[in-house]
Formats: sequence, C-alpha cells, structure tokens
Amino acid sequence: MSITTIEHFSNEIFYEIFEYFDAYVLFNGFSNLNNRFQLLLNSSLTRLKLDDYRLRSKELFLNNYTEILHYHRHQIISVHSYNTNTNEIVSIIKSDLSLFVSLQSLILYRIESNILSSLIHQLASLPNFYSLRIDLWIKEQNHSNIYQLIFNLPKLKYLKYGSVDTKNINVVLSLPIATNQQKTLIEYFIMDHGCSIKDLFTLLSYTPNIRYLKFINTMDTNNFNLIEPIKLLNLTKLSIDIDEMTFDEFEVFIKKLKVNLKILSLDIRHDDISYLNAKRWECILQENLSQLEKFYFKKMVHFIENYQTPMYLGEQNEFNSTFWIERRWIFKVENDFEDLIYSIQPYKKKWYEYGSKSNQLSKSVEFEIGDISPEQWVKSITINDHIYHALTITQIYHLQISMEISLEELYKILVLLPDIEILTFYRLSFIDPTCISHEELQPLYLLFHENHFQKISFNDVHQMADVQFLMIISLHVNHLHVHYNDYNLVGSFLELILSHIQSEKDSKLRLLSFTMPKLDIDTIEYLTKMIKENKLIDDFIIEQLKNDVYIKWI
Repeated sequence: MSITTIEHFSNEIFYEIFEYFDAYVLFNGFSNLNNRFQLLLNSSLTRLKLDDYRLRSKELFLNNYTEILHYHRHQIISVHSYNTNTNEIVSIIKSDLSLFVSLQSLILYRIESNILSSLIHQLASLPNFYSLRIDLWIKEQNHSNIYQLIFNLPKLKYLKYGSVDTKNINVVLSLPIATNQQKTLIEYFIMDHGCSIKDLFTLLSYTPNIRYLKFINTMDTNNFNLIEPIKLLNLTKLSIDIDEMTFDEFEVFIKKLKVNLKILSLDIRHDDISYLNAKRWECILQENLSQLEKFYFKKMVHFIENYQTPMYLGEQNEFNSTFWIERRWIFKVENDFEDLIYSIQPYKKKWYEYGSKSNQLSKSVEFEIGDISPEQWVKSITINDHIYHALTITQIYHLQISMEISLEELYKILVLLPDIEILTFYRLSFIDPTCISHEELQPLYLLFHENHFQKISFNDVHQMADVQFLMIISLHVNHLHVHYNDYNLVGSFLELILSHIQSEKDSKLRLLSFTMPKLDIDTIEYLTKMIKENKLIDDFIIEQLKNDVYIKWI
C-alpha cells in the first residue's frame, strides 16, 4: 500500500522523527491530535530531550517542562542548555535527580566551575549517563579538579571540554599519570582548549580506550624528550588544529604516539612553510602511520601588511608523486580573502572525468579562486602574489573561479597559468548582458590562441551574452558542461549549440553535459527525441548519472 498520509507511517518511523524535536515542542504539537499519538508520546520507546535554546528564564523552563519531568521522567535522555540560565537549569537537575534517572547526554554552555563540580558528583549515580559537553565559565587556568571529577564518571564515553576564557591560553593541569584503577571508558575526547604537550599526554593516560581525539592550539612544546611515548591502539581518528607547533615538533609528537590511525585531519595556521614539504610527509606517514586511509590536510599561508610571507623553496609537484596518487589523496589550492589555503583530501570523482579510461590524478591539482581582488583586504598584495606562491609548490591544471569575473580579468589570470586544461566558472560579467562587445572578444580569442583548454564548465547561464560566450567556446573545447535549473531551457540551449557546431566543420566539441537539480527518465526521453527529430547529431550516446546528463558523439 502506498503511503498517502502521515498516519500511515509505522511507529518506528515516528520514534525516529520524535528524536529531532524538543520535548515541549513535541508534546505541544502532537499530544492532542488523536489517541494514537497520545500512546506514542507516552511509550517508553519515545526518547525525549529538553532543549532550552528558546527559553530565557528558569520560570519559562519550569512552566514548559514541569509536567514532562513528572510524568515522562523515564523517557528523558538528554538536556541541552545553551543560554545564560545554564546554572539555573543545573540547579533544577540537582534538586531532584530522580526526574532525570534515564539521562544519557548533557550539554552545558557557560556553566560555572563550582556548580559543575557539585553536579558531576550526582551524575556519577546515573546508570546510563555516557555523554558530556561543557563550556566552562571559569577564570582559573588550573582545571585539574574538574578533569578529576569527570574522569570519575563510571559510564562516560563522550567528552567535549571547552572553556570560554581559555581559548587562546594554556589550561594548566597538575594531574598525575593515571593508575590502572583511574583509567576511564572514554572513547571520544574533544579538548577545546590549549594545553602543553606534557599535560595532553597526562590526560591521555586516563583514556586508554580512546577512538577519536581532537585538540587545538597546543602550546609549550618544550622538553619533548622528557615525555614518555603512549600506546593508544584503539585510536583510529585524530584531528588537530595547529597554531603553535612547528613541523619539527609535530614530527616528534607523532612519533610519541603508538597508534593505528585510519583518519588524520590537520588544520595548520602556523607559519612554518616546511609543512608543505611533501617528501617529508611521505616519510613521516610511511614510518609512523602506515595504516592511514584518509588524510585531511589544510595549511593556511598568511599575506599580511608589513609581513614577509615565507616562500616554499623545495621541488615543485612533489604532491603529485606516486605516493599521493596511489592513495588517491588530492592536492588543492584556494584563496580565502587575503590568505592562501593548501589542502589535501581524499579523491572525489569530478564532472570532467566522464568517459576517461584512466584517472589522470597527476593532473588533478585545482586552484579555486574565491577572491580576484585580495588587495581590498591587504593593499600590498594582488591575485598575482597568490598565483606566484602556488606555482612554487605545484603546477595548476584545473582553475575554478567561484565569483563573477570579466573576460579581461580572466585573461590576466590565465596568462600566469599556462598549464590549465580545465576551467570552471561561476559567472561572467559583460558590459552589455545581451551581447559581447568587440573589446571583450579580444581577450577571449587570445585565450584560445595561447591556451589549450580541453574542458569548460559554466555554472550560471542567465543572460544572452552567456549563450554567445558558450557558442564561441564550443568550437574550441572537447567537453562543455553547463548548470541549468530548467530542463526546458536545456532543450533550447542544446538545440542551439548542436546546430552551431554542425555548421562549423572545425569544432572540437564531442561531449556536452548538464547538471540539473531534478532529473527523471522523461528528461532523457525528451532530449533524445529532440536530437533525433531535428537531426542534430548522429551516433550519439545519452546517459544520466545522478543529476548529470551526458551526451557524447563521434
């Protein structure tokens, strides 16, 4: 039987839907609908969460949740408090813990340390409490007592620990190395504050079962040699935000960890340019993290007034070696306002790879330009500075422009990037949106005279000048890819382009593709019928892959 109304959903689907709602919203919206919903809400299988992000006072909280707390206490599994009344919400929990006997998860934002300390003592008695996320409002740097109390929670498996006033300074810890009796069951540990490497290793001695670790802003990396290596054999995912650690220090750090990492994620803001040494990364990863499957790497290079941005002096294209290609870890460059971001991510198939017999990953390096005028942020730099810096590290084969750009501006950029084979545009700007002027055509013809583009993608066809531009380039590229929202417009454009190239014997175009938000079999049938009836091309193949349609001919 087909589902025609919401009441045809099974109970299991409703239990899952209910988990997305706050308990007050849930009861206010569903309790008086009919008898079935009343039974569902009262079922022990319905898990309730109390989320006070809309409530600004203790009185509102009590007014909304009193009945729920008294009659549905065994269904309440989580309390999320984000507002300034967090301390008052905690006082409600402390006043009668029996109301929260089934509590599993607690999120507390801007809670004072003394109130949290007294609460943790009570949480230890809850049989199913396993997840704690806290953001402390604390002036003291020493957090030893809080951590010691948290590590005494017997069932805790998830801990996210942050401190409002210590984002940019070290939290001080005076904990001893954990004994066997002090070791916890924590498997997921997010440390949203800075601390020394020594204190980090001390905290990790309490979490031998850890599977996922994230920490930020590690400071005070002196005396590495005095720190004993630690074995964390269950740790498979490590994420680090690096502000203060040099590449030398990172290498020592990773050698101190005896782990079986599957995923490593690094967000590096330190100005040490040696982080871009691909050969050195190869050695570190092969020697210490041989089981690594996914590597997420982001290195920010700063361009600041009165600051000499370090340049990479090593060999070019080292991130295109066999090591990186075999693992399918792809190097990318992008500019972000005044800064450059170099990144590595696992390979994802691109639009331009359709029909390719082999993945040319050695030529997959992409430069995404999100700002062609960084001088508006830092007067002394231009887009040329970003390009020159990138070219010291790698050749660029794929250029993506993620903002509106004129043909003249595009030409000036491409003159500096002679290896570009694939172009992706967001939008082009023209003097007259109905027609490309003679002055604008000059850089366009120069582009195709000096460069050897093979594939071009155009993201936003919204004016007649765009269509004229695409008709011109259709004679010079092998693959043209266009984004459209309306498949009726696709039909008109397809007929126009195919008619145009049919009249031009020297056209190189052999593959035309479209991305559309909604595609069905009718779209393919409509386009196929149109091509055949108008005899636009012979011996063609039309194929749909997700939201893309590909039309290929000889």
